[in-house]
Amino acid sequence: MSVLDDTTRANIIGTIVGHPKGTPSKKELEYYNPSIAASTLTDHLIRLEEVGLIEVIERDREGLERGQPYRFFQLTDAARELFDRNNLFEPDAYRELFAEVEKTDEIEAAEGVERPNGQN
Repeated sequence: MSVLDDTTRANIIGTIVGHPKGTPSKKELEYYNPSIAASTLTDHLIRLEEVGLIEVIERDREGLERGQPYRFFQLTDAARELFDRNNLFEPDAYRELFAEVEKTDEIEAAEGVERPNGQN
Protein backbone atom coordinates (compact mmCIF):
# COMPACT_ATOMS: atom_id res chain seq x y z
CA MET A 1 0.00 0.00 0.00
CA SER A 2 2.94 2.35 0.44
CA VAL A 3 3.08 2.69 -3.34
CA LEU A 4 -0.17 4.66 -3.02
CA ASP A 5 1.45 7.22 -0.72
CA ASP A 6 2.41 8.91 -3.98
CA THR A 7 -0.43 11.26 -5.02
CA THR A 8 0.24 10.73 -8.72
CA ARG A 9 -0.07 6.95 -8.46
CA ALA A 10 -3.23 7.32 -6.36
CA ASN A 11 -4.67 9.60 -9.07
CA ILE A 12 -3.83 7.00 -11.73
CA ILE A 13 -5.62 4.31 -9.71
CA GLY A 14 -8.58 6.68 -9.27
CA THR A 15 -8.71 7.22 -13.02
CA ILE A 16 -8.74 3.47 -13.67
CA VAL A 17 -11.47 2.96 -11.06
CA GLY A 18 -13.56 5.83 -12.42
CA HIS A 19 -13.19 4.96 -16.08
CA PRO A 20 -16.56 3.84 -17.52
CA LYS A 21 -15.08 0.50 -18.58
CA GLY A 22 -12.46 0.23 -15.84
CA THR A 23 -9.79 -0.15 -18.49
CA PRO A 24 -8.41 3.15 -19.78
CA SER A 25 -5.74 3.37 -22.43
CA LYS A 26 -2.58 5.37 -21.86
CA LYS A 27 -4.05 8.11 -24.06
CA GLU A 28 -7.04 8.35 -21.72
CA LEU A 29 -4.84 8.30 -18.62
CA GLU A 30 -2.80 11.16 -20.09
CA TYR A 31 -5.97 13.15 -20.85
CA TYR A 32 -7.49 12.72 -17.40
CA ASN A 33 -4.15 13.44 -15.67
CA PRO A 34 -2.77 16.39 -17.67
CA SER A 35 -0.20 17.34 -15.05
CA ILE A 36 1.65 14.04 -15.52
CA ALA A 37 4.24 13.93 -18.30
CA ALA A 38 3.90 10.92 -20.62
CA SER A 39 7.27 9.47 -19.60
CA THR A 40 6.45 9.92 -15.91
CA LEU A 41 3.08 8.25 -16.44
CA THR A 42 4.82 5.27 -18.00
CA ASP A 43 7.15 5.01 -14.99
CA HIS A 44 4.19 5.08 -12.59
CA LEU A 45 2.28 2.47 -14.61
CA ILE A 46 5.31 0.19 -14.55
CA ARG A 47 5.60 0.59 -10.76
CA LEU A 48 1.88 -0.08 -10.21
CA GLU A 49 2.16 -3.19 -12.36
CA GLU A 50 5.30 -4.38 -10.52
CA VAL A 51 3.50 -4.27 -7.16
CA GLY A 52 0.48 -6.09 -8.55
CA LEU A 53 -2.12 -3.32 -8.41
CA ILE A 54 -2.70 -3.05 -12.15
CA GLU A 55 -2.29 -5.25 -15.18
CA VAL A 56 -1.98 -4.54 -18.88
CA ILE A 57 -4.46 -6.09 -21.25
CA GLU A 58 -4.16 -5.89 -25.02
CA ARG A 59 -6.64 -6.34 -27.81
CA ASP A 60 -5.98 -7.43 -31.35
CA ARG A 61 -5.01 -4.46 -33.52
CA GLU A 62 -7.08 -5.80 -36.41
CA GLY A 63 -9.94 -3.47 -37.23
CA LEU A 64 -8.49 -0.52 -35.33
CA GLU A 65 -7.97 2.78 -37.05
CA ARG A 66 -4.60 4.47 -36.87
CA GLY A 67 -4.03 5.96 -33.43
CA GLN A 68 -6.75 3.96 -31.69
CA PRO A 69 -5.58 2.30 -28.48
CA TYR A 70 -4.95 -1.41 -28.18
CA ARG A 71 -3.31 -1.53 -24.72
CA PHE A 72 -5.38 -0.92 -21.62
CA PHE A 73 -4.82 -0.84 -17.88
CA GLN A 74 -7.07 -2.38 -15.25
CA LEU A 75 -6.95 -3.19 -11.56
CA THR A 76 -5.94 -6.69 -10.65
CA ASP A 77 -8.49 -8.76 -8.75
CA ALA A 78 -6.18 -8.67 -5.73
CA ALA A 79 -6.06 -4.86 -5.84
CA ARG A 80 -9.85 -4.55 -6.04
CA GLU A 81 -10.20 -6.95 -3.08
CA LEU A 82 -7.61 -4.97 -1.10
CA PHE A 83 -9.32 -1.67 -1.87
CA ASP A 84 -12.76 -3.05 -1.01
CA ARG A 85 -11.49 -4.47 2.28
CA ASN A 86 -10.01 -1.07 3.21
CA ASN A 87 -12.81 1.09 1.78
CA LEU A 88 -10.51 2.67 -0.79
CA PHE A 89 -11.25 3.77 -4.35
CA GLU A 90 -15.03 3.20 -4.19
CA PRO A 91 -16.06 2.78 -7.85
CA ASP A 92 -19.37 4.67 -7.78
CA ALA A 93 -17.81 7.82 -6.31
CA TYR A 94 -15.02 7.84 -8.88
CA ARG A 95 -17.40 7.13 -11.75
CA GLU A 96 -19.56 10.10 -10.71
CA LEU A 97 -16.53 12.37 -10.79
CA PHE A 98 -15.41 10.88 -14.07
CA ALA A 99 -18.80 11.49 -15.69
CA GLU A 100 -18.49 15.23 -15.02
CA VAL A 101 -15.29 15.63 -17.04
CA GLU A 102 -15.64 17.26 -20.44
CA LYS A 103 -14.31 14.94 -23.13
CA THR A 104 -12.84 15.70 -26.52
CA ASP A 105 -14.00 13.81 -29.59
CA GLU A 106 -10.65 11.99 -29.58
CA ILE A 107 -11.13 10.80 -26.00
CA GLU A 108 -14.73 9.77 -26.64
CA ALA A 109 -13.48 7.74 -29.61
CA ALA A 110 -10.77 6.16 -27.42
CA GLU A 111 -13.38 5.26 -24.80
CA GLY A 112 -15.51 3.69 -27.53
CA VAL A 113 -12.83 1.17 -28.55
CA GLU A 114 -13.77 -2.36 -27.57
CA ARG A 115 -11.65 -3.67 -24.75
CA PRO A 116 -10.22 -7.18 -24.55
CA ASN A 117 -12.50 -9.80 -23.05
CA GLY A 118 -15.50 -8.10 -24.67
CA GLN A 119 -15.51 -5.10 -22.35
CA ASN A 120 -17.41 -2.47 -24.29
